[in-house]
Amino acid sequence: MKDIYLMFMRHLKKSLRQPIWLILGLSQPILYLILYMPLLKNTGVGAASATGEIVKMFVPGMLVIMGMGALFAGFSFVDEIRQGIIARWLVTPTGRVGLILSLVLNQILTLFTQSCILLVIALFLGLNVPFMGIVLTMILILLIGVTMSSFSYAISLSVKDEGVLASITNTVYLPIMLLSGIMLPISLAPNWMKNMALFNPFYYVVEASRSLFAGDYSNMMVVKGFAIMMGFTLLAVWLAVRALNKMTA
Repeated sequence: MKDIYLMFMRHLKKSLRQPIWLILGLSQPILYLILYMPLLKNTGVGAASATGEIVKMFVPGMLVIMGMGALFAGFSFVDEIRQGIIARWLVTPTGRVGLILSLVLNQILTLFTQSCILLVIALFLGLNVPFMGIVLTMILILLIGVTMSSFSYAISLSVKDEGVLASITNTVYLPIMLLSGIMLPISLAPNWMKNMALFNPFYYVVEASRSLFAGDYSNMMVVKGFAIMMGFTLLAVWLAVRALNKMTA
């Protein structure tokens, strides 16, 4: 725990010196809320719905987008690998799990802050959801953040190159985002897309988040969303620690 705390404080101070990343991480979801969400009122999705209902359907997807954005956490990490900073950490008594968790916790704190700001903005736009629904959804979003940042660190440790990392992350990010129903529910998609979405773990998370926002806590999608994401979280952290151990070898 001491290792995690000391390393976390180091990463936090570095992040605070560059607050622009917090703002940039918020810009995309806010633009979607302001410039894309109003378009839904003129479609079959939102034509008969109050603004509050459209916000309730749309905001969970924006939260998931922010969580998935942690997939790009590895870009600054590659630079530290190149500079030899990671190699110097590895010769200290600090545990490998502690190194990874300190990095991940820094991303989680940023994600939590961004999510809270987005929810406050959504409240002004008419969002009205149960408090417990928000709490459970936030837990899901933070699990996504842990998963995606851990995967990003694992890839960074393996490729050690920003160009390769960019190719991998962009290739993975776009299809899983489009097939998760972030913008619009997958129920509106053609059958072939619905079938493809069943193989996308983030589809279950988005549907679980929408059910939680609706107060439908007993929906099986909620159980599936938590179960799937917890499994991927454990896998991602294990892969990141494994990649760090291989770098030592």
